[in-house]
This record gives sequence, C-alpha cells and structure tokens, in this order.
Amino acid sequence: MDYRVVFNGNLNRSSSNALRARIAEALEQSDLGRLTIVLSSEGGSTREGLALYHFLRLLPHPVEVHAAGHVGSAAVSVFLGGHRRTCAPVSRFFFHAFRWSFGEGSQSLDQIEEASQRVIHDARLAREIAERHTKIPPETLDALYGQQARPTILELEQAVEWGLVEEIMELNPEGAKQPDVKVWTVTWS
Repeated sequence: MDYRVVFNGNLNRSSSNALRARIAEALEQSDLGRLTIVLSSEGGSTREGLALYHFLRLLPHPVEVHAAGHVGSAAVSVFLGGHRRTCAPVSRFFFHAFRWSFGEGSQSLDQIEEASQRVIHDARLAREIAERHTKIPPETLDALYGQQARPTILELEQAVEWGLVEEIMELNPEGAKQPDVKVWTVTWS
C-alpha cells in the first residue's frame, strides 16, 4: 500500500509536530510500500524546516516528497529532505532572504544579536542542504541564500536541470481510482 501524507500550511512547532506524528503513524503500517509527503508550504520557521529535513533523512524508510503548489523559504529544506523529489506541473519554488520575527514587545540588544546570528546560521545550513542535494551553481546558491537574497521564483525546468526536482508529474493524472493508495492529511491547531 502506498501512503500519501498531505501537508498544506506554514511551518511552525505545531504543524511540524503534526507532520512528524503522521509520518511516524504511516511507518507503523504493516502494509507500507511507498511513502510520499505531498507538500505545499510557503515556509515559516527556519528551525522547523531544518528539523524536518533531518527527520526525513533519518527515517528507516525512503520518503518521496512531491511539491503540490507552492514550496518556499524554509519549506525548500523540507522538500530537499526527500529521497526522491517530484512536483506537480503547477508548482513553484520560492527563495528569499531569511528573516526573524520578534513578535510584539521590546527586545534587548542581546536578543537582537542572537536573532541575527541565528538567521545567518540557518541560511548557511539551508544553503549547505541545497548544495548537498542539488547541482545549483555556487554563485546561484549565494544569490538564493545570501543575506542580500532577492525574492526569486525558480522555474520548474530550471529546478529539474539543477536537480532540485527529479520529475515534473501528476500523482493521479487520469483521476482514476487508486485502491493501493491511502491519503492522510495533517491537521493541527
């Protein structure tokens, strides 16, 4: 049986924990064949994006990740955690400079300095992940992950050429019944 775990939303502690729990539940199924994460996320917490990347890479079962729509910012690292990576023909990959949200209230200089260091370090880690799993040229990686990164949408043909995506495809192009596929959604509050 093939399992598809559908994640649609921003990366935060609650959503990431829900995704990890759903994947763990799929791994416990005795009939597990192919495991595919269907991902559509504009990003969110860089901490959670990096943690999910590592989670996918440590699993005792290969995981495919299929981009279904928008995969951006910290979600690109999650996408790159897949052992096989595909995308729907109407998908896009979005990059921009990493940033920090302080929320409300005042911040001390130490907190601002810590946030600055974490943003720079997280961007460097995300760049290293992209360098490890793609053929994106170093100067392009610098442009996508540097502190001065401009908002960039990567065209799908370029994503395939650079190895971000292995194949552009539909998971069910004919809309046919797929009795050997179970679809689970990820919900959180």
